[in-house]
Amino acid sequence: MQETLTLLDELFSDSGLLKKSLPSYESRDGQQKMAKRIWEAFEREKPALFEAGTGIGKSLAYLIPALLWSYRTGEKVVISTYTIALQEQLLEKDIPFLLQALGLDLRVVLAKGMGNYLCMRKLDETSKQHGFFDDSVDAVASWAQKTTDGTKSAIPFSVSGDLWGKIYAESDACSYMKCPHYKECFFFKARSKVQDADVIIVNHHLLMADLLSDANRSILPPYSHLVVDEAHHLESVARSSLSAVLDRVQLFKSMARIHSDTNPEVSRLLFVRDFLKKRGDKSLETRLGTDLPGEKRALLTKINAAFDLLDQLFLTSSQSYKWHLTPNTLKAPSWQNELIPAFLDIRDSLKRYSAALASVEPDIPEEAKPDLENALADIGSTADRLKETAGVIDVFFSDEAPDDVRWAERTPEGATLSLAQLNVAPFLEKNLFGALKSSILCSATLTVDEQFEHVKRGLGVTQDAIEEVYPSPFDFQNRTKLLGFSDLPPPNAYDFIRESAKVIREAVQISGGGAFVLFTSYDMLNKCAEELDDLSILRQGDQSRHLLLEEFRRKQDSILFGTDSFWEGVDVAGDALRLVIIAKLPFPVPSEPLLQARADYLKKQGKDPFREDSIPQAVTKFKQGFGRLMRRKEDRGCVLCLDQRLFNRQYGKIFLRSLPECVTSFQTKDQIFNEMRMFYRNGSL
Repeated sequence: MQETLTLLDELFSDSGLLKKSLPSYESRDGQQKMAKRIWEAFEREKPALFEAGTGIGKSLAYLIPALLWSYRTGEKVVISTYTIALQEQLLEKDIPFLLQALGLDLRVVLAKGMGNYLCMRKLDETSKQHGFFDDSVDAVASWAQKTTDGTKSAIPFSVSGDLWGKIYAESDACSYMKCPHYKECFFFKARSKVQDADVIIVNHHLLMADLLSDANRSILPPYSHLVVDEAHHLESVARSSLSAVLDRVQLFKSMARIHSDTNPEVSRLLFVRDFLKKRGDKSLETRLGTDLPGEKRALLTKINAAFDLLDQLFLTSSQSYKWHLTPNTLKAPSWQNELIPAFLDIRDSLKRYSAALASVEPDIPEEAKPDLENALADIGSTADRLKETAGVIDVFFSDEAPDDVRWAERTPEGATLSLAQLNVAPFLEKNLFGALKSSILCSATLTVDEQFEHVKRGLGVTQDAIEEVYPSPFDFQNRTKLLGFSDLPPPNAYDFIRESAKVIREAVQISGGGAFVLFTSYDMLNKCAEELDDLSILRQGDQSRHLLLEEFRRKQDSILFGTDSFWEGVDVAGDALRLVIIAKLPFPVPSEPLLQARADYLKKQGKDPFREDSIPQAVTKFKQGFGRLMRRKEDRGCVLCLDQRLFNRQYGKIFLRSLPECVTSFQTKDQIFNEMRMFYRNGSL
């Protein structure tokens, strides 16, 4: 261990290899310490949690020990990120640089889920229905002959969701080595590279998908060491992966794959029937051409009736967007007498229909099966999905899952029913962290009040772990001001939005633009934009995030109004961004079903849901929003919080203690605006 620690000291020093290979590199004490502690976690086979402030350079801090560990031990290391932007940075910039600088011969690959890849078998079949998708199928087929990648993201033109849904690879419909395209399959070529890799880059969703896959269909090879960057997102991704949705549209799409009255040419049942008829075999003609399509129509009628009832019930309720379905809600007469019986009837029909579909293949003559393999695979996979859906309905209306949370949600296509695990910690503890030698969790925002307890509890990290906080090396004290207004009305006041708009107007005039205004809802964003319609505002939703940021950087006086996705993962360095305005403390919406269910769960344990759950979530997001301002050491500017609770409520101190130390001021509007004028006048902005 000591030999490697000495090597790490040398690598990160002012005269070390990194400086020699990258003249602009600056040695950072926190980065060096973090790398050494990660190596220690690898050696001692322990979990570790690191909060690394902006400017620490956490990517190099975990990449160097991860690469060295894999090179010296031959053990695979998986690195998981949340955003595509970070994956691209690692793969296109950081890792190639480090492999060359360190002289390491390692195979590093990006692993993607099966659904990202084109299926050549499906493309062939879709091409036979030429004309249905205009010229787009031909364009994809032409591209497929040239590409070595085969993923949707590599297609240099737009592909509709409808078309991609018919040609992407999926495990349920894959016949693996029996497929005539197996040797040229893009996914299996990529998976072969993943199996042979030393270091594998994934995203959190694929990490979870691999945990949930069976041994025969696993995406990743066995590995013992995991690094999770952007780890503050892992709990929500895990919960999403373990959730289930009952959706009318998705059910219809699943069944349309095997038979469609409007497009009989795509019917797998009719394809099998016609193939057998050509061979002179009419034994299954009635079942495939009449009985099963008829059963499907009857099932669709039941599904429509049940979801129409759900839509109507939603409309007559007081719920606007999401409806938390508690056991008491489900005991109401409207549910007990109408809705639940309708869905249980669907469940029974799904079980019967899936069994009928599954019975098709055993009755096919053996000599015909090779020619029908793909069609039978589609029929079998649909049967499996419908059986799974029947199981979801069973669980949804059961009293035997007290830790699950249920809700109805209004969507443009109609209401859906969702079921999620309230507490994913036991699953992660058993299937992820408990199965690894070491797991490294890092982010710029992992702590609340400098403690890791909230994230450890949410993720199920129960083992004795290495824990460190590495503050940002940036000079926040002299380059950043956090300001609040003592004479603004509180957020629940009727005139808060109008008065906030006045403050935003004055603040952006003082800064000369270069401002992000971060909201917690589209409603307030739009109302403030209406109050300030004489200003040139870039508003989230008007263009893609990429185009909005491009225009923001191009114009020095830009003002950008954003909500959720602009609070993090957005990097605008230099004078282009010199003011961040946070409209409200980002507490989660009280009506969110998950929050309501978790509040009930915590109350039963004698805990305060607001302090245990709402505050930690809000602090994490507030830190992300605050972190938009200082992206480089040369950056400089003000962060304004229009929510006076940050300064005059007791819990506000938790927010403030969780931020980098900087000059903080809470005064009247006139006093704060004078401070801002002096700050911007005396600086280089």
